[in-house]
Amino acid sequence: MKLYPMSVQNGATQLSAVRFGSGPPLLCVHALAFSSRYFSAAAAVLGAHFECVAIDQRGHGLTRHNGAAAELSLDSMAADLVTVLDQLSWRSAFVGGISLGAATTLRMALDHPERVRALLQDLPAFGPESPQGLGRSSPMADALDRGDLEQAAQRAGDRLSRPRARALAEVLTAAWRGYDAAELGPKLGAIFRASAMWRVVDTWPGDLCRLTMPVELLAIAHDPSHPRAVAEQMASAIPHARLHRRVPSMDPFAVAQQWVQVLAPHLTGV
Repeated sequence: MKLYPMSVQNGATQLSAVRFGSGPPLLCVHALAFSSRYFSAAAAVLGAHFECVAIDQRGHGLTRHNGAAAELSLDSMAADLVTVLDQLSWRSAFVGGISLGAATTLRMALDHPERVRALLQDLPAFGPESPQGLGRSSPMADALDRGDLEQAAQRAGDRLSRPRARALAEVLTAAWRGYDAAELGPKLGAIFRASAMWRVVDTWPGDLCRLTMPVELLAIAHDPSHPRAVAEQMASAIPHARLHRRVPSMDPFAVAQQWVQVLAPHLTGV
């Protein structure tokens, strides 16, 4: 599957993205500490069904901010997604996000529902507020500030079982391979701290009833970073929502296959 790099300017922020595949448009938004590489690794799966654009959110990957410090608010990062759609001349698209990406895509869908054909919330984590909290994010952010990506990968699994922590460290190490640690580390440290203060909506979960598009929710039990209760509350509040058991894997191919499966019912007539 051929990958086409893209660059989208939104004010002082130069968003890096990659485009691949053919079919209905799908915007793919990664989790905290990952990048568009996560989706491009599964381009053969996603691109067989959709024309995909995966972006590096602010503070991640190759996205850069020129001049003053980057604005890392939820509103600014949701606005980036609309800017990407505008750049592509996509009046609307399927939109999916994982964890942090679920938060930014959810805010975008609330603010611009006409741009979202169907919303996929994979491991929604933020609920009324970030689950990590500033105290929980600080040890990992401190390591990132120093550019110590190895230590940061180890600290990422502090609340997980040993096997899951080891698996997460391996995935993050692979996700960060090839980047300049001195540049990437501080960017990630900043977004860890900023997102620790996020609230997706003022009234949780009541404000979610404004979502009128189909919403697919993926959640798994016993994940302290992505409580299943958040997805259950969303499923109860959103008029056209379905809750699914998420594949117990961080492998991008397995995740991409499930994305295709849950979005398939919405492709009829597209």
